[in-house]
Amino acid sequence: MILLDADVLIDCLRGLPSAERWLRESSVRVFGIPGIVAMELVVGCRDKTDLRHVQSFIRRFRVIWPEANDFRRAFDLLVAHRLEFGVEAPDCIVAAIALERSIPLYTFNVKPFQGFSGLEVVQPYAR
Repeated sequence: MILLDADVLIDCLRGLPSAERWLRESSVRVFGIPGIVAMELVVGCRDKTDLRHVQSFIRRFRVIWPEANDFRRAFDLLVAHRLEFGVEAPDCIVAAIALERSIPLYTFNVKPFQGFSGLEVVQPYAR
């Protein structure tokens, strides 16, 4: 399994050719979306048509909802890295989900995750 961050999903939703090609070629992989990322996609909807499209898109993936251990680890990450890197709570939750399950995070937004020891961050395709 691999965990997808919002920026990768937004590229796919917008029809970016490199993102669509990568998603199609990787279809044998199991993709997970952190619940908070699914929520971010919904927040970006402008109208009911967008919302229906996003909901349909999200159904293609496994949504991973944080558990108590994820929140504890996210809190520890926030305390350890907030002042040094300016990391925010949603990024800590995403990182904690990946770390707790030992799965890589696919994102282009690498800066917030730079200080998280043990987190494998992958940029999935050329932009």
